[in-house]
Amino acid sequence: MSGGRFRLWPRGLGARLTLALLCLTAVCLLAFGAAGTVLLRHSLIDEVDDQLAGLPISASPAQPPPAEERPPPFPTSLRAIELDDSGEVERVVGRTSADEALPDLSGWSLDRLRAARGEPFTVPGTEGDGSWRVLTEPEPDGGVRVVAQSLDDVDDTLSRLVIIETAVGLTLLLALGAGAVATVRLQLRPLREIERTAQAIAGGDLDRRVPAQDPATETGRLGAALNTMLGELAQALRERDRSAETTRRFVADASHELRTPLSSIVGFAELYRQGRRRGVVAEDPRTERWMSRIEEESQRMGTMVNNLLILSRFDETPHLQPSDVELGEIAARVTRAARERAPGAVLELQVCEPVFLVADSERVRQVLENLVGNALTHTPAGTPVRVEVLRAGHPPPPGPVTVGQLPPGVREVGVITVRDSGPGIPRDELPRLFDRFYRASTPQGRSGAGLGLAISAAFVAAHDGRLSVDSAPGRGAVFTVVLPLG
Repeated sequence: MSGGRFRLWPRGLGARLTLALLCLTAVCLLAFGAAGTVLLRHSLIDEVDDQLAGLPISASPAQPPPAEERPPPFPTSLRAIELDDSGEVERVVGRTSADEALPDLSGWSLDRLRAARGEPFTVPGTEGDGSWRVLTEPEPDGGVRVVAQSLDDVDDTLSRLVIIETAVGLTLLLALGAGAVATVRLQLRPLREIERTAQAIAGGDLDRRVPAQDPATETGRLGAALNTMLGELAQALRERDRSAETTRRFVADASHELRTPLSSIVGFAELYRQGRRRGVVAEDPRTERWMSRIEEESQRMGTMVNNLLILSRFDETPHLQPSDVELGEIAARVTRAARERAPGAVLELQVCEPVFLVADSERVRQVLENLVGNALTHTPAGTPVRVEVLRAGHPPPPGPVTVGQLPPGVREVGVITVRDSGPGIPRDELPRLFDRFYRASTPQGRSGAGLGLAISAAFVAAHDGRLSVDSAPGRGAVFTVVLPLG
């Protein structure tokens, strides 16, 4: 049963092969049995016709002896019937008190019986469901002599043949099914070895290989080809991991080293402002403008460096400090702070009910701040942004682009949705939206370093949750955070 519908055709390759073989064999046995039954019936009827043709029905019988001298009739399946010129039965030979069945000739006229001379035909019986084979011969006086042979023996023989064919056929199917199951399992054993190897590799055992098989067989050649491919893939993965580790270390070291000169730049800019306020430095509008620009760029670069440090450290050891938190309270703090930073923002918060879970409150707050900040930054001023927090009895379906995965069997979840009514994000940019340093094009031309969503995705995945995005030009963007409550 799958999707509410019963599967008549099994999924497994071995079961499908066995079932196909049994179905084909059953069809062949059925065709063979039907053909044998039909041919045997024709053969038996031909024998009956030959027997009827050999009887002396055209000779006039001798005068029958008196009744007291007539011997008692023996049971027989043959009947001899004499009809007068009016079609009435004058005499019947072969009928006994225990067996009074006769061929039913009521549907045959006398002229039709005469016309059927020498051509055997089949008619039903007067009693039961049996049938008779009939041969006629016209008499000179206008009557008709009829000899008939009951086909009950033929029908009984065919019935026994059908029973025998059915029993033998079922026995053959059972024996063939058992043999086919054993043979298919034996032949598919190398494929099961390949399946187990693939599962082990998917589980992280990159050095697992397919056991060697006979290279003259298809499975042997397949296993050898897979082993070659797996060796190359393992080498490529190791090189990728080494490269990624080297890059992470470089980013972490570089970010750490950059913090000192950035702090110095910010400090010198602040010293300049203090000197100007005290009158030590002469006021110069151009210098003032340049120093403001230096402060803005240094602060922007400092934020980028801090984000890089967070990502690199989180990649190395995703450390969380879980505690009992309430998502609605975190959302309220984030929206209040966003309104203070952007007084003109149209920001709405809806909390359907308290949603409690065990999580790192600071990380969850950063996720929500990044999502709300993106919605306010990449939409025109005054664009409505709606934040919704709710508890769901089952996880909502993932969006077109989703990062992270919920643990198996999770039922109750907390859902945070950040929805804006802005211009939206082009569909071709959605798959790369959570990549590091990727900045989606926006009509406002304002864009950050491309790390906020990557950090949010890492934090959500560390909580065994998932982060989805759905958007289209003209319909705004919807970011959905799903966190397990259990």
